Amino acid sequence: MTAEPPPVAYPRPVYESLSQTGLFDDPVTQRVTTQAMVFEPTYRLWSDAATKRRWVRLPSGTRIQTADMDHWVFPIGTKFWKEFSLDGVLLETRLVERYGEGPDDYWFGAFVWNAGQTDAVLAPDGQLNINGTAHDAPSQETCGACHRGEPGRVLGLSALQLSRLAGDGQGGPTLMELVARDLLTVPPAPAEAPYAVPGDATAVAALGYLHANCGHCHNENGTSWPDTQMVLRLGAGEHDVETSQVFQSIVGQALQYWRGGDIKSRVVPGVPEASAIVARMATRGTDDQMPPLATEVPDAEGLAVVRAWIASLQTR
Repeated sequence: MTAEPPPVAYPRPVYESLSQTGLFDDPVTQRVTTQAMVFEPTYRLWSDAATKRRWVRLPSGTRIQTADMDHWVFPIGTKFWKEFSLDGVLLETRLVERYGEGPDDYWFGAFVWNAGQTDAVLAPDGQLNINGTAHDAPSQETCGACHRGEPGRVLGLSALQLSRLAGDGQGGPTLMELVARDLLTVPPAPAEAPYAVPGDATAVAALGYLHANCGHCHNENGTSWPDTQMVLRLGAGEHDVETSQVFQSIVGQALQYWRGGDIKSRVVPGVPEASAIVARMATRGTDDQMPPLATEVPDAEGLAVVRAWIASLQTR
């Protein structure tokens, strides 16, 4: 097992296989190290129905920098793994590792599992149709397209994503359990936690979905910002749907970049099929699809919750 690096800058790692990254105590049995903490975001990223498991490993004695509750920064030496499988077959395991102080001092890569399920090997250029499925692993170069929109370069482990009640059946710690473990440099005040996606159940389902699936690119730091200036990322302190940046950015707003034929607006209140967000979510195989990467199949459940929310909006 690779020794945990100290929480100071170190050279960019060189890996060939997943077993070199420190995820396993025993690579033969694939027993995950006890130093890695399972976590689960409340609102999940669609990955063409793949099953995912996630772990984070913080260097011993360190804490997450949370002075900005919307943008957590993880200590040098932190590692995040995300495993993808389909119908019990392992496909790939991705790693994000912070190894330096600079904004680009993050290692990204996907390790593809072999047909015998005995090992996963780094695929620097990605790999298509892994183990007889339609699932594709991204290249190291394309990983940044999604992760650059978050200054801490990590998606899914955040104040908003972990603000749920303990014992709700989801894996991993809640925000307040991280507080209890003294893992946050600036814990939220009791009156502020847990944070929550605003609105009724219909709005929560849709806005949480957009936050998880679109917000990492559609925010002021994201790759889509220069073209659209559209916000689909919720702030942890937003408590009202109609005053949220997401609502103000999309509801009743004309298209700025994409030209969708008869579709002229991002979201038309009460009319899902006239809304560009729905049209692009439902598209695959062309430049019109959203998200543009890592999916070949529309998310029927995600489309349903977004359509339901748009249908519920009163015409303005």
